[in-house]
Amino acid sequence: MGELKLGNEFGTPSQDDWLQAVETALRGKAADTLTSNNLAGFSRHPLYTEGNSATADNPAGMPGFAPFTRGAKPLNSKFLPWHIAQRVIIGRKAADNDAILTDLAGGVSALTLDFSESDANIKTLDALLKGVMLDIAPLSLANASAENAQTVLALLDKHEIGDVPLFLNLTADDAAALSDIATTRPSARLMTANGAAFHAQGAGVPQELGWMLAELAEGLRALEATGMDAPEALSKITLTVAADVDFFATLAKIRAARVLFANIAAAIGAPDTQPQIHAETGLRAFSDIDPWVNILRATSAAMGAGIAGVDMLTIAPCTATSATDNTLTRRIARNTQIILQEESHIGHVADAAGGSWYIESLTTQLAEAAWAEFQKIEAAGGINQAQAHIDAALTEARAAFDAAIDSRAMPLVGVSEFPNLEEAPLATGGDNGYRLSAAYEALRNAAQKAKPKVFLATIGEMASYTPRANFAANIYAAGGLHAVSGEGGTDAQAIAEAFKKSTAKIAVICAGDEDYEAHAHEVAAALKAAGATHIALAGKPRDNGDIDAYCFAGCATLSFLQAIHKKLGL
Repeated sequence: MGELKLGNEFGTPSQDDWLQAVETALRGKAADTLTSNNLAGFSRHPLYTEGNSATADNPAGMPGFAPFTRGAKPLNSKFLPWHIAQRVIIGRKAADNDAILTDLAGGVSALTLDFSESDANIKTLDALLKGVMLDIAPLSLANASAENAQTVLALLDKHEIGDVPLFLNLTADDAAALSDIATTRPSARLMTANGAAFHAQGAGVPQELGWMLAELAEGLRALEATGMDAPEALSKITLTVAADVDFFATLAKIRAARVLFANIAAAIGAPDTQPQIHAETGLRAFSDIDPWVNILRATSAAMGAGIAGVDMLTIAPCTATSATDNTLTRRIARNTQIILQEESHIGHVADAAGGSWYIESLTTQLAEAAWAEFQKIEAAGGINQAQAHIDAALTEARAAFDAAIDSRAMPLVGVSEFPNLEEAPLATGGDNGYRLSAAYEALRNAAQKAKPKVFLATIGEMASYTPRANFAANIYAAGGLHAVSGEGGTDAQAIAEAFKKSTAKIAVICAGDEDYEAHAHEVAAALKAAGATHIALAGKPRDNGDIDAYCFAGCATLSFLQAIHKKLGL
């Protein structure tokens, strides 16, 4: 048997060698064509090395040590690396005592009580939490007032439950009003700096982090005004971030949040204060159309948060933006986290992404951009004085998202891409903030009852027209229109007769470029004579007076569909 060689005879390729191989694979195109830009203004390159990542001198340290970039704990608990929290929206259907007990029996370890839809007196809250071991399952409040927090505290007192982990997550003013409980319940955290709330309004990642930091600073001032010293006040504030479908951005955002927290901690003389981070799935990317895709979105978000090492994670059911949840969707939400912990072993390694030049680079970029945003807010006098700046930035951020959604540069699977018209949209729930799919949902809901058709006026051979026919069918389906395909050929009158038989009122011409040149004018004229009220062509605009609109890659898809809806009277 010959000597086993493990590849030591291969040399170490240089950056230039890699670039040359890339250009060969790209058939002469530059490697820069693989670089993409996201809406936060950051470029993502195809290759990161120690030489180009600018992270060699970054003193990230080790997990469990300041500045805690790599995690607040030196070792993760393999049994429960983070708290699996389930949101209970008080007053929402399916958010009752049975659902809570089922969640806890199924693996949930913490409860997030959301007061956004309803308040609750102590009697109502006691009934809702009947049978819950409140000394074991931590309570985390969301959208709560000081009065809501007082009710929760009264419930704990009623059941003689003393100092237990408790996350009141109040605003700065409300937290200051309850600062006296720090003496009786030292484990309670009074306030949250809530970046997730800004994410829900459309903020980009640097804005979410920067404004969250500004809320943290405001909370410190409010608690200090009550006589609490700054280091103690800092330990009473939780960071709440949105876990988004962008896996890498979520991972780097949470690491950057620790860097930013450490800057504040060092400034007030408490550099060893560990941040407490609660991540929750942002509903911005959720949709009521084909809601099962939300499971994939939530899984991607949960992976990013879990690998980043959060302390508590709330995953929304796939029906979270609709009128109600159910036993199945809540079960899937909690099982997503359980599978990540117990089968994927996501939490077994602290900061598993640490040392990745891309992750380290993105973490640094986000932290620097967020700190600059924080400085703008502080220069304006703090978060309470900077509303005009925040409103203007949100308007700009949402406009950028809207443009990307319109052109489908930011595709939404199941909504703007590969929509399933057999899946009826769910009834939309209450105010879920800014959501990327909202405009498409409005189109689908408007078309749901009428189920309008579009005739695919295909020209030529199947191999020639199929790519554009599939493309057009996908675009029209995003607006709730069912495609009826023709059979091709070049006989304009036969195509027009097939259009009449389809009972559709509108048509889109689909063919290869050569067939467009030879037959599109004749077919468009025949369709108009046959009664088509709107004729589009799948491809770039060309000289044809009978064509009303064009659909192509990068076109303003929403505007295109909205015009068709208006034409059809939907």
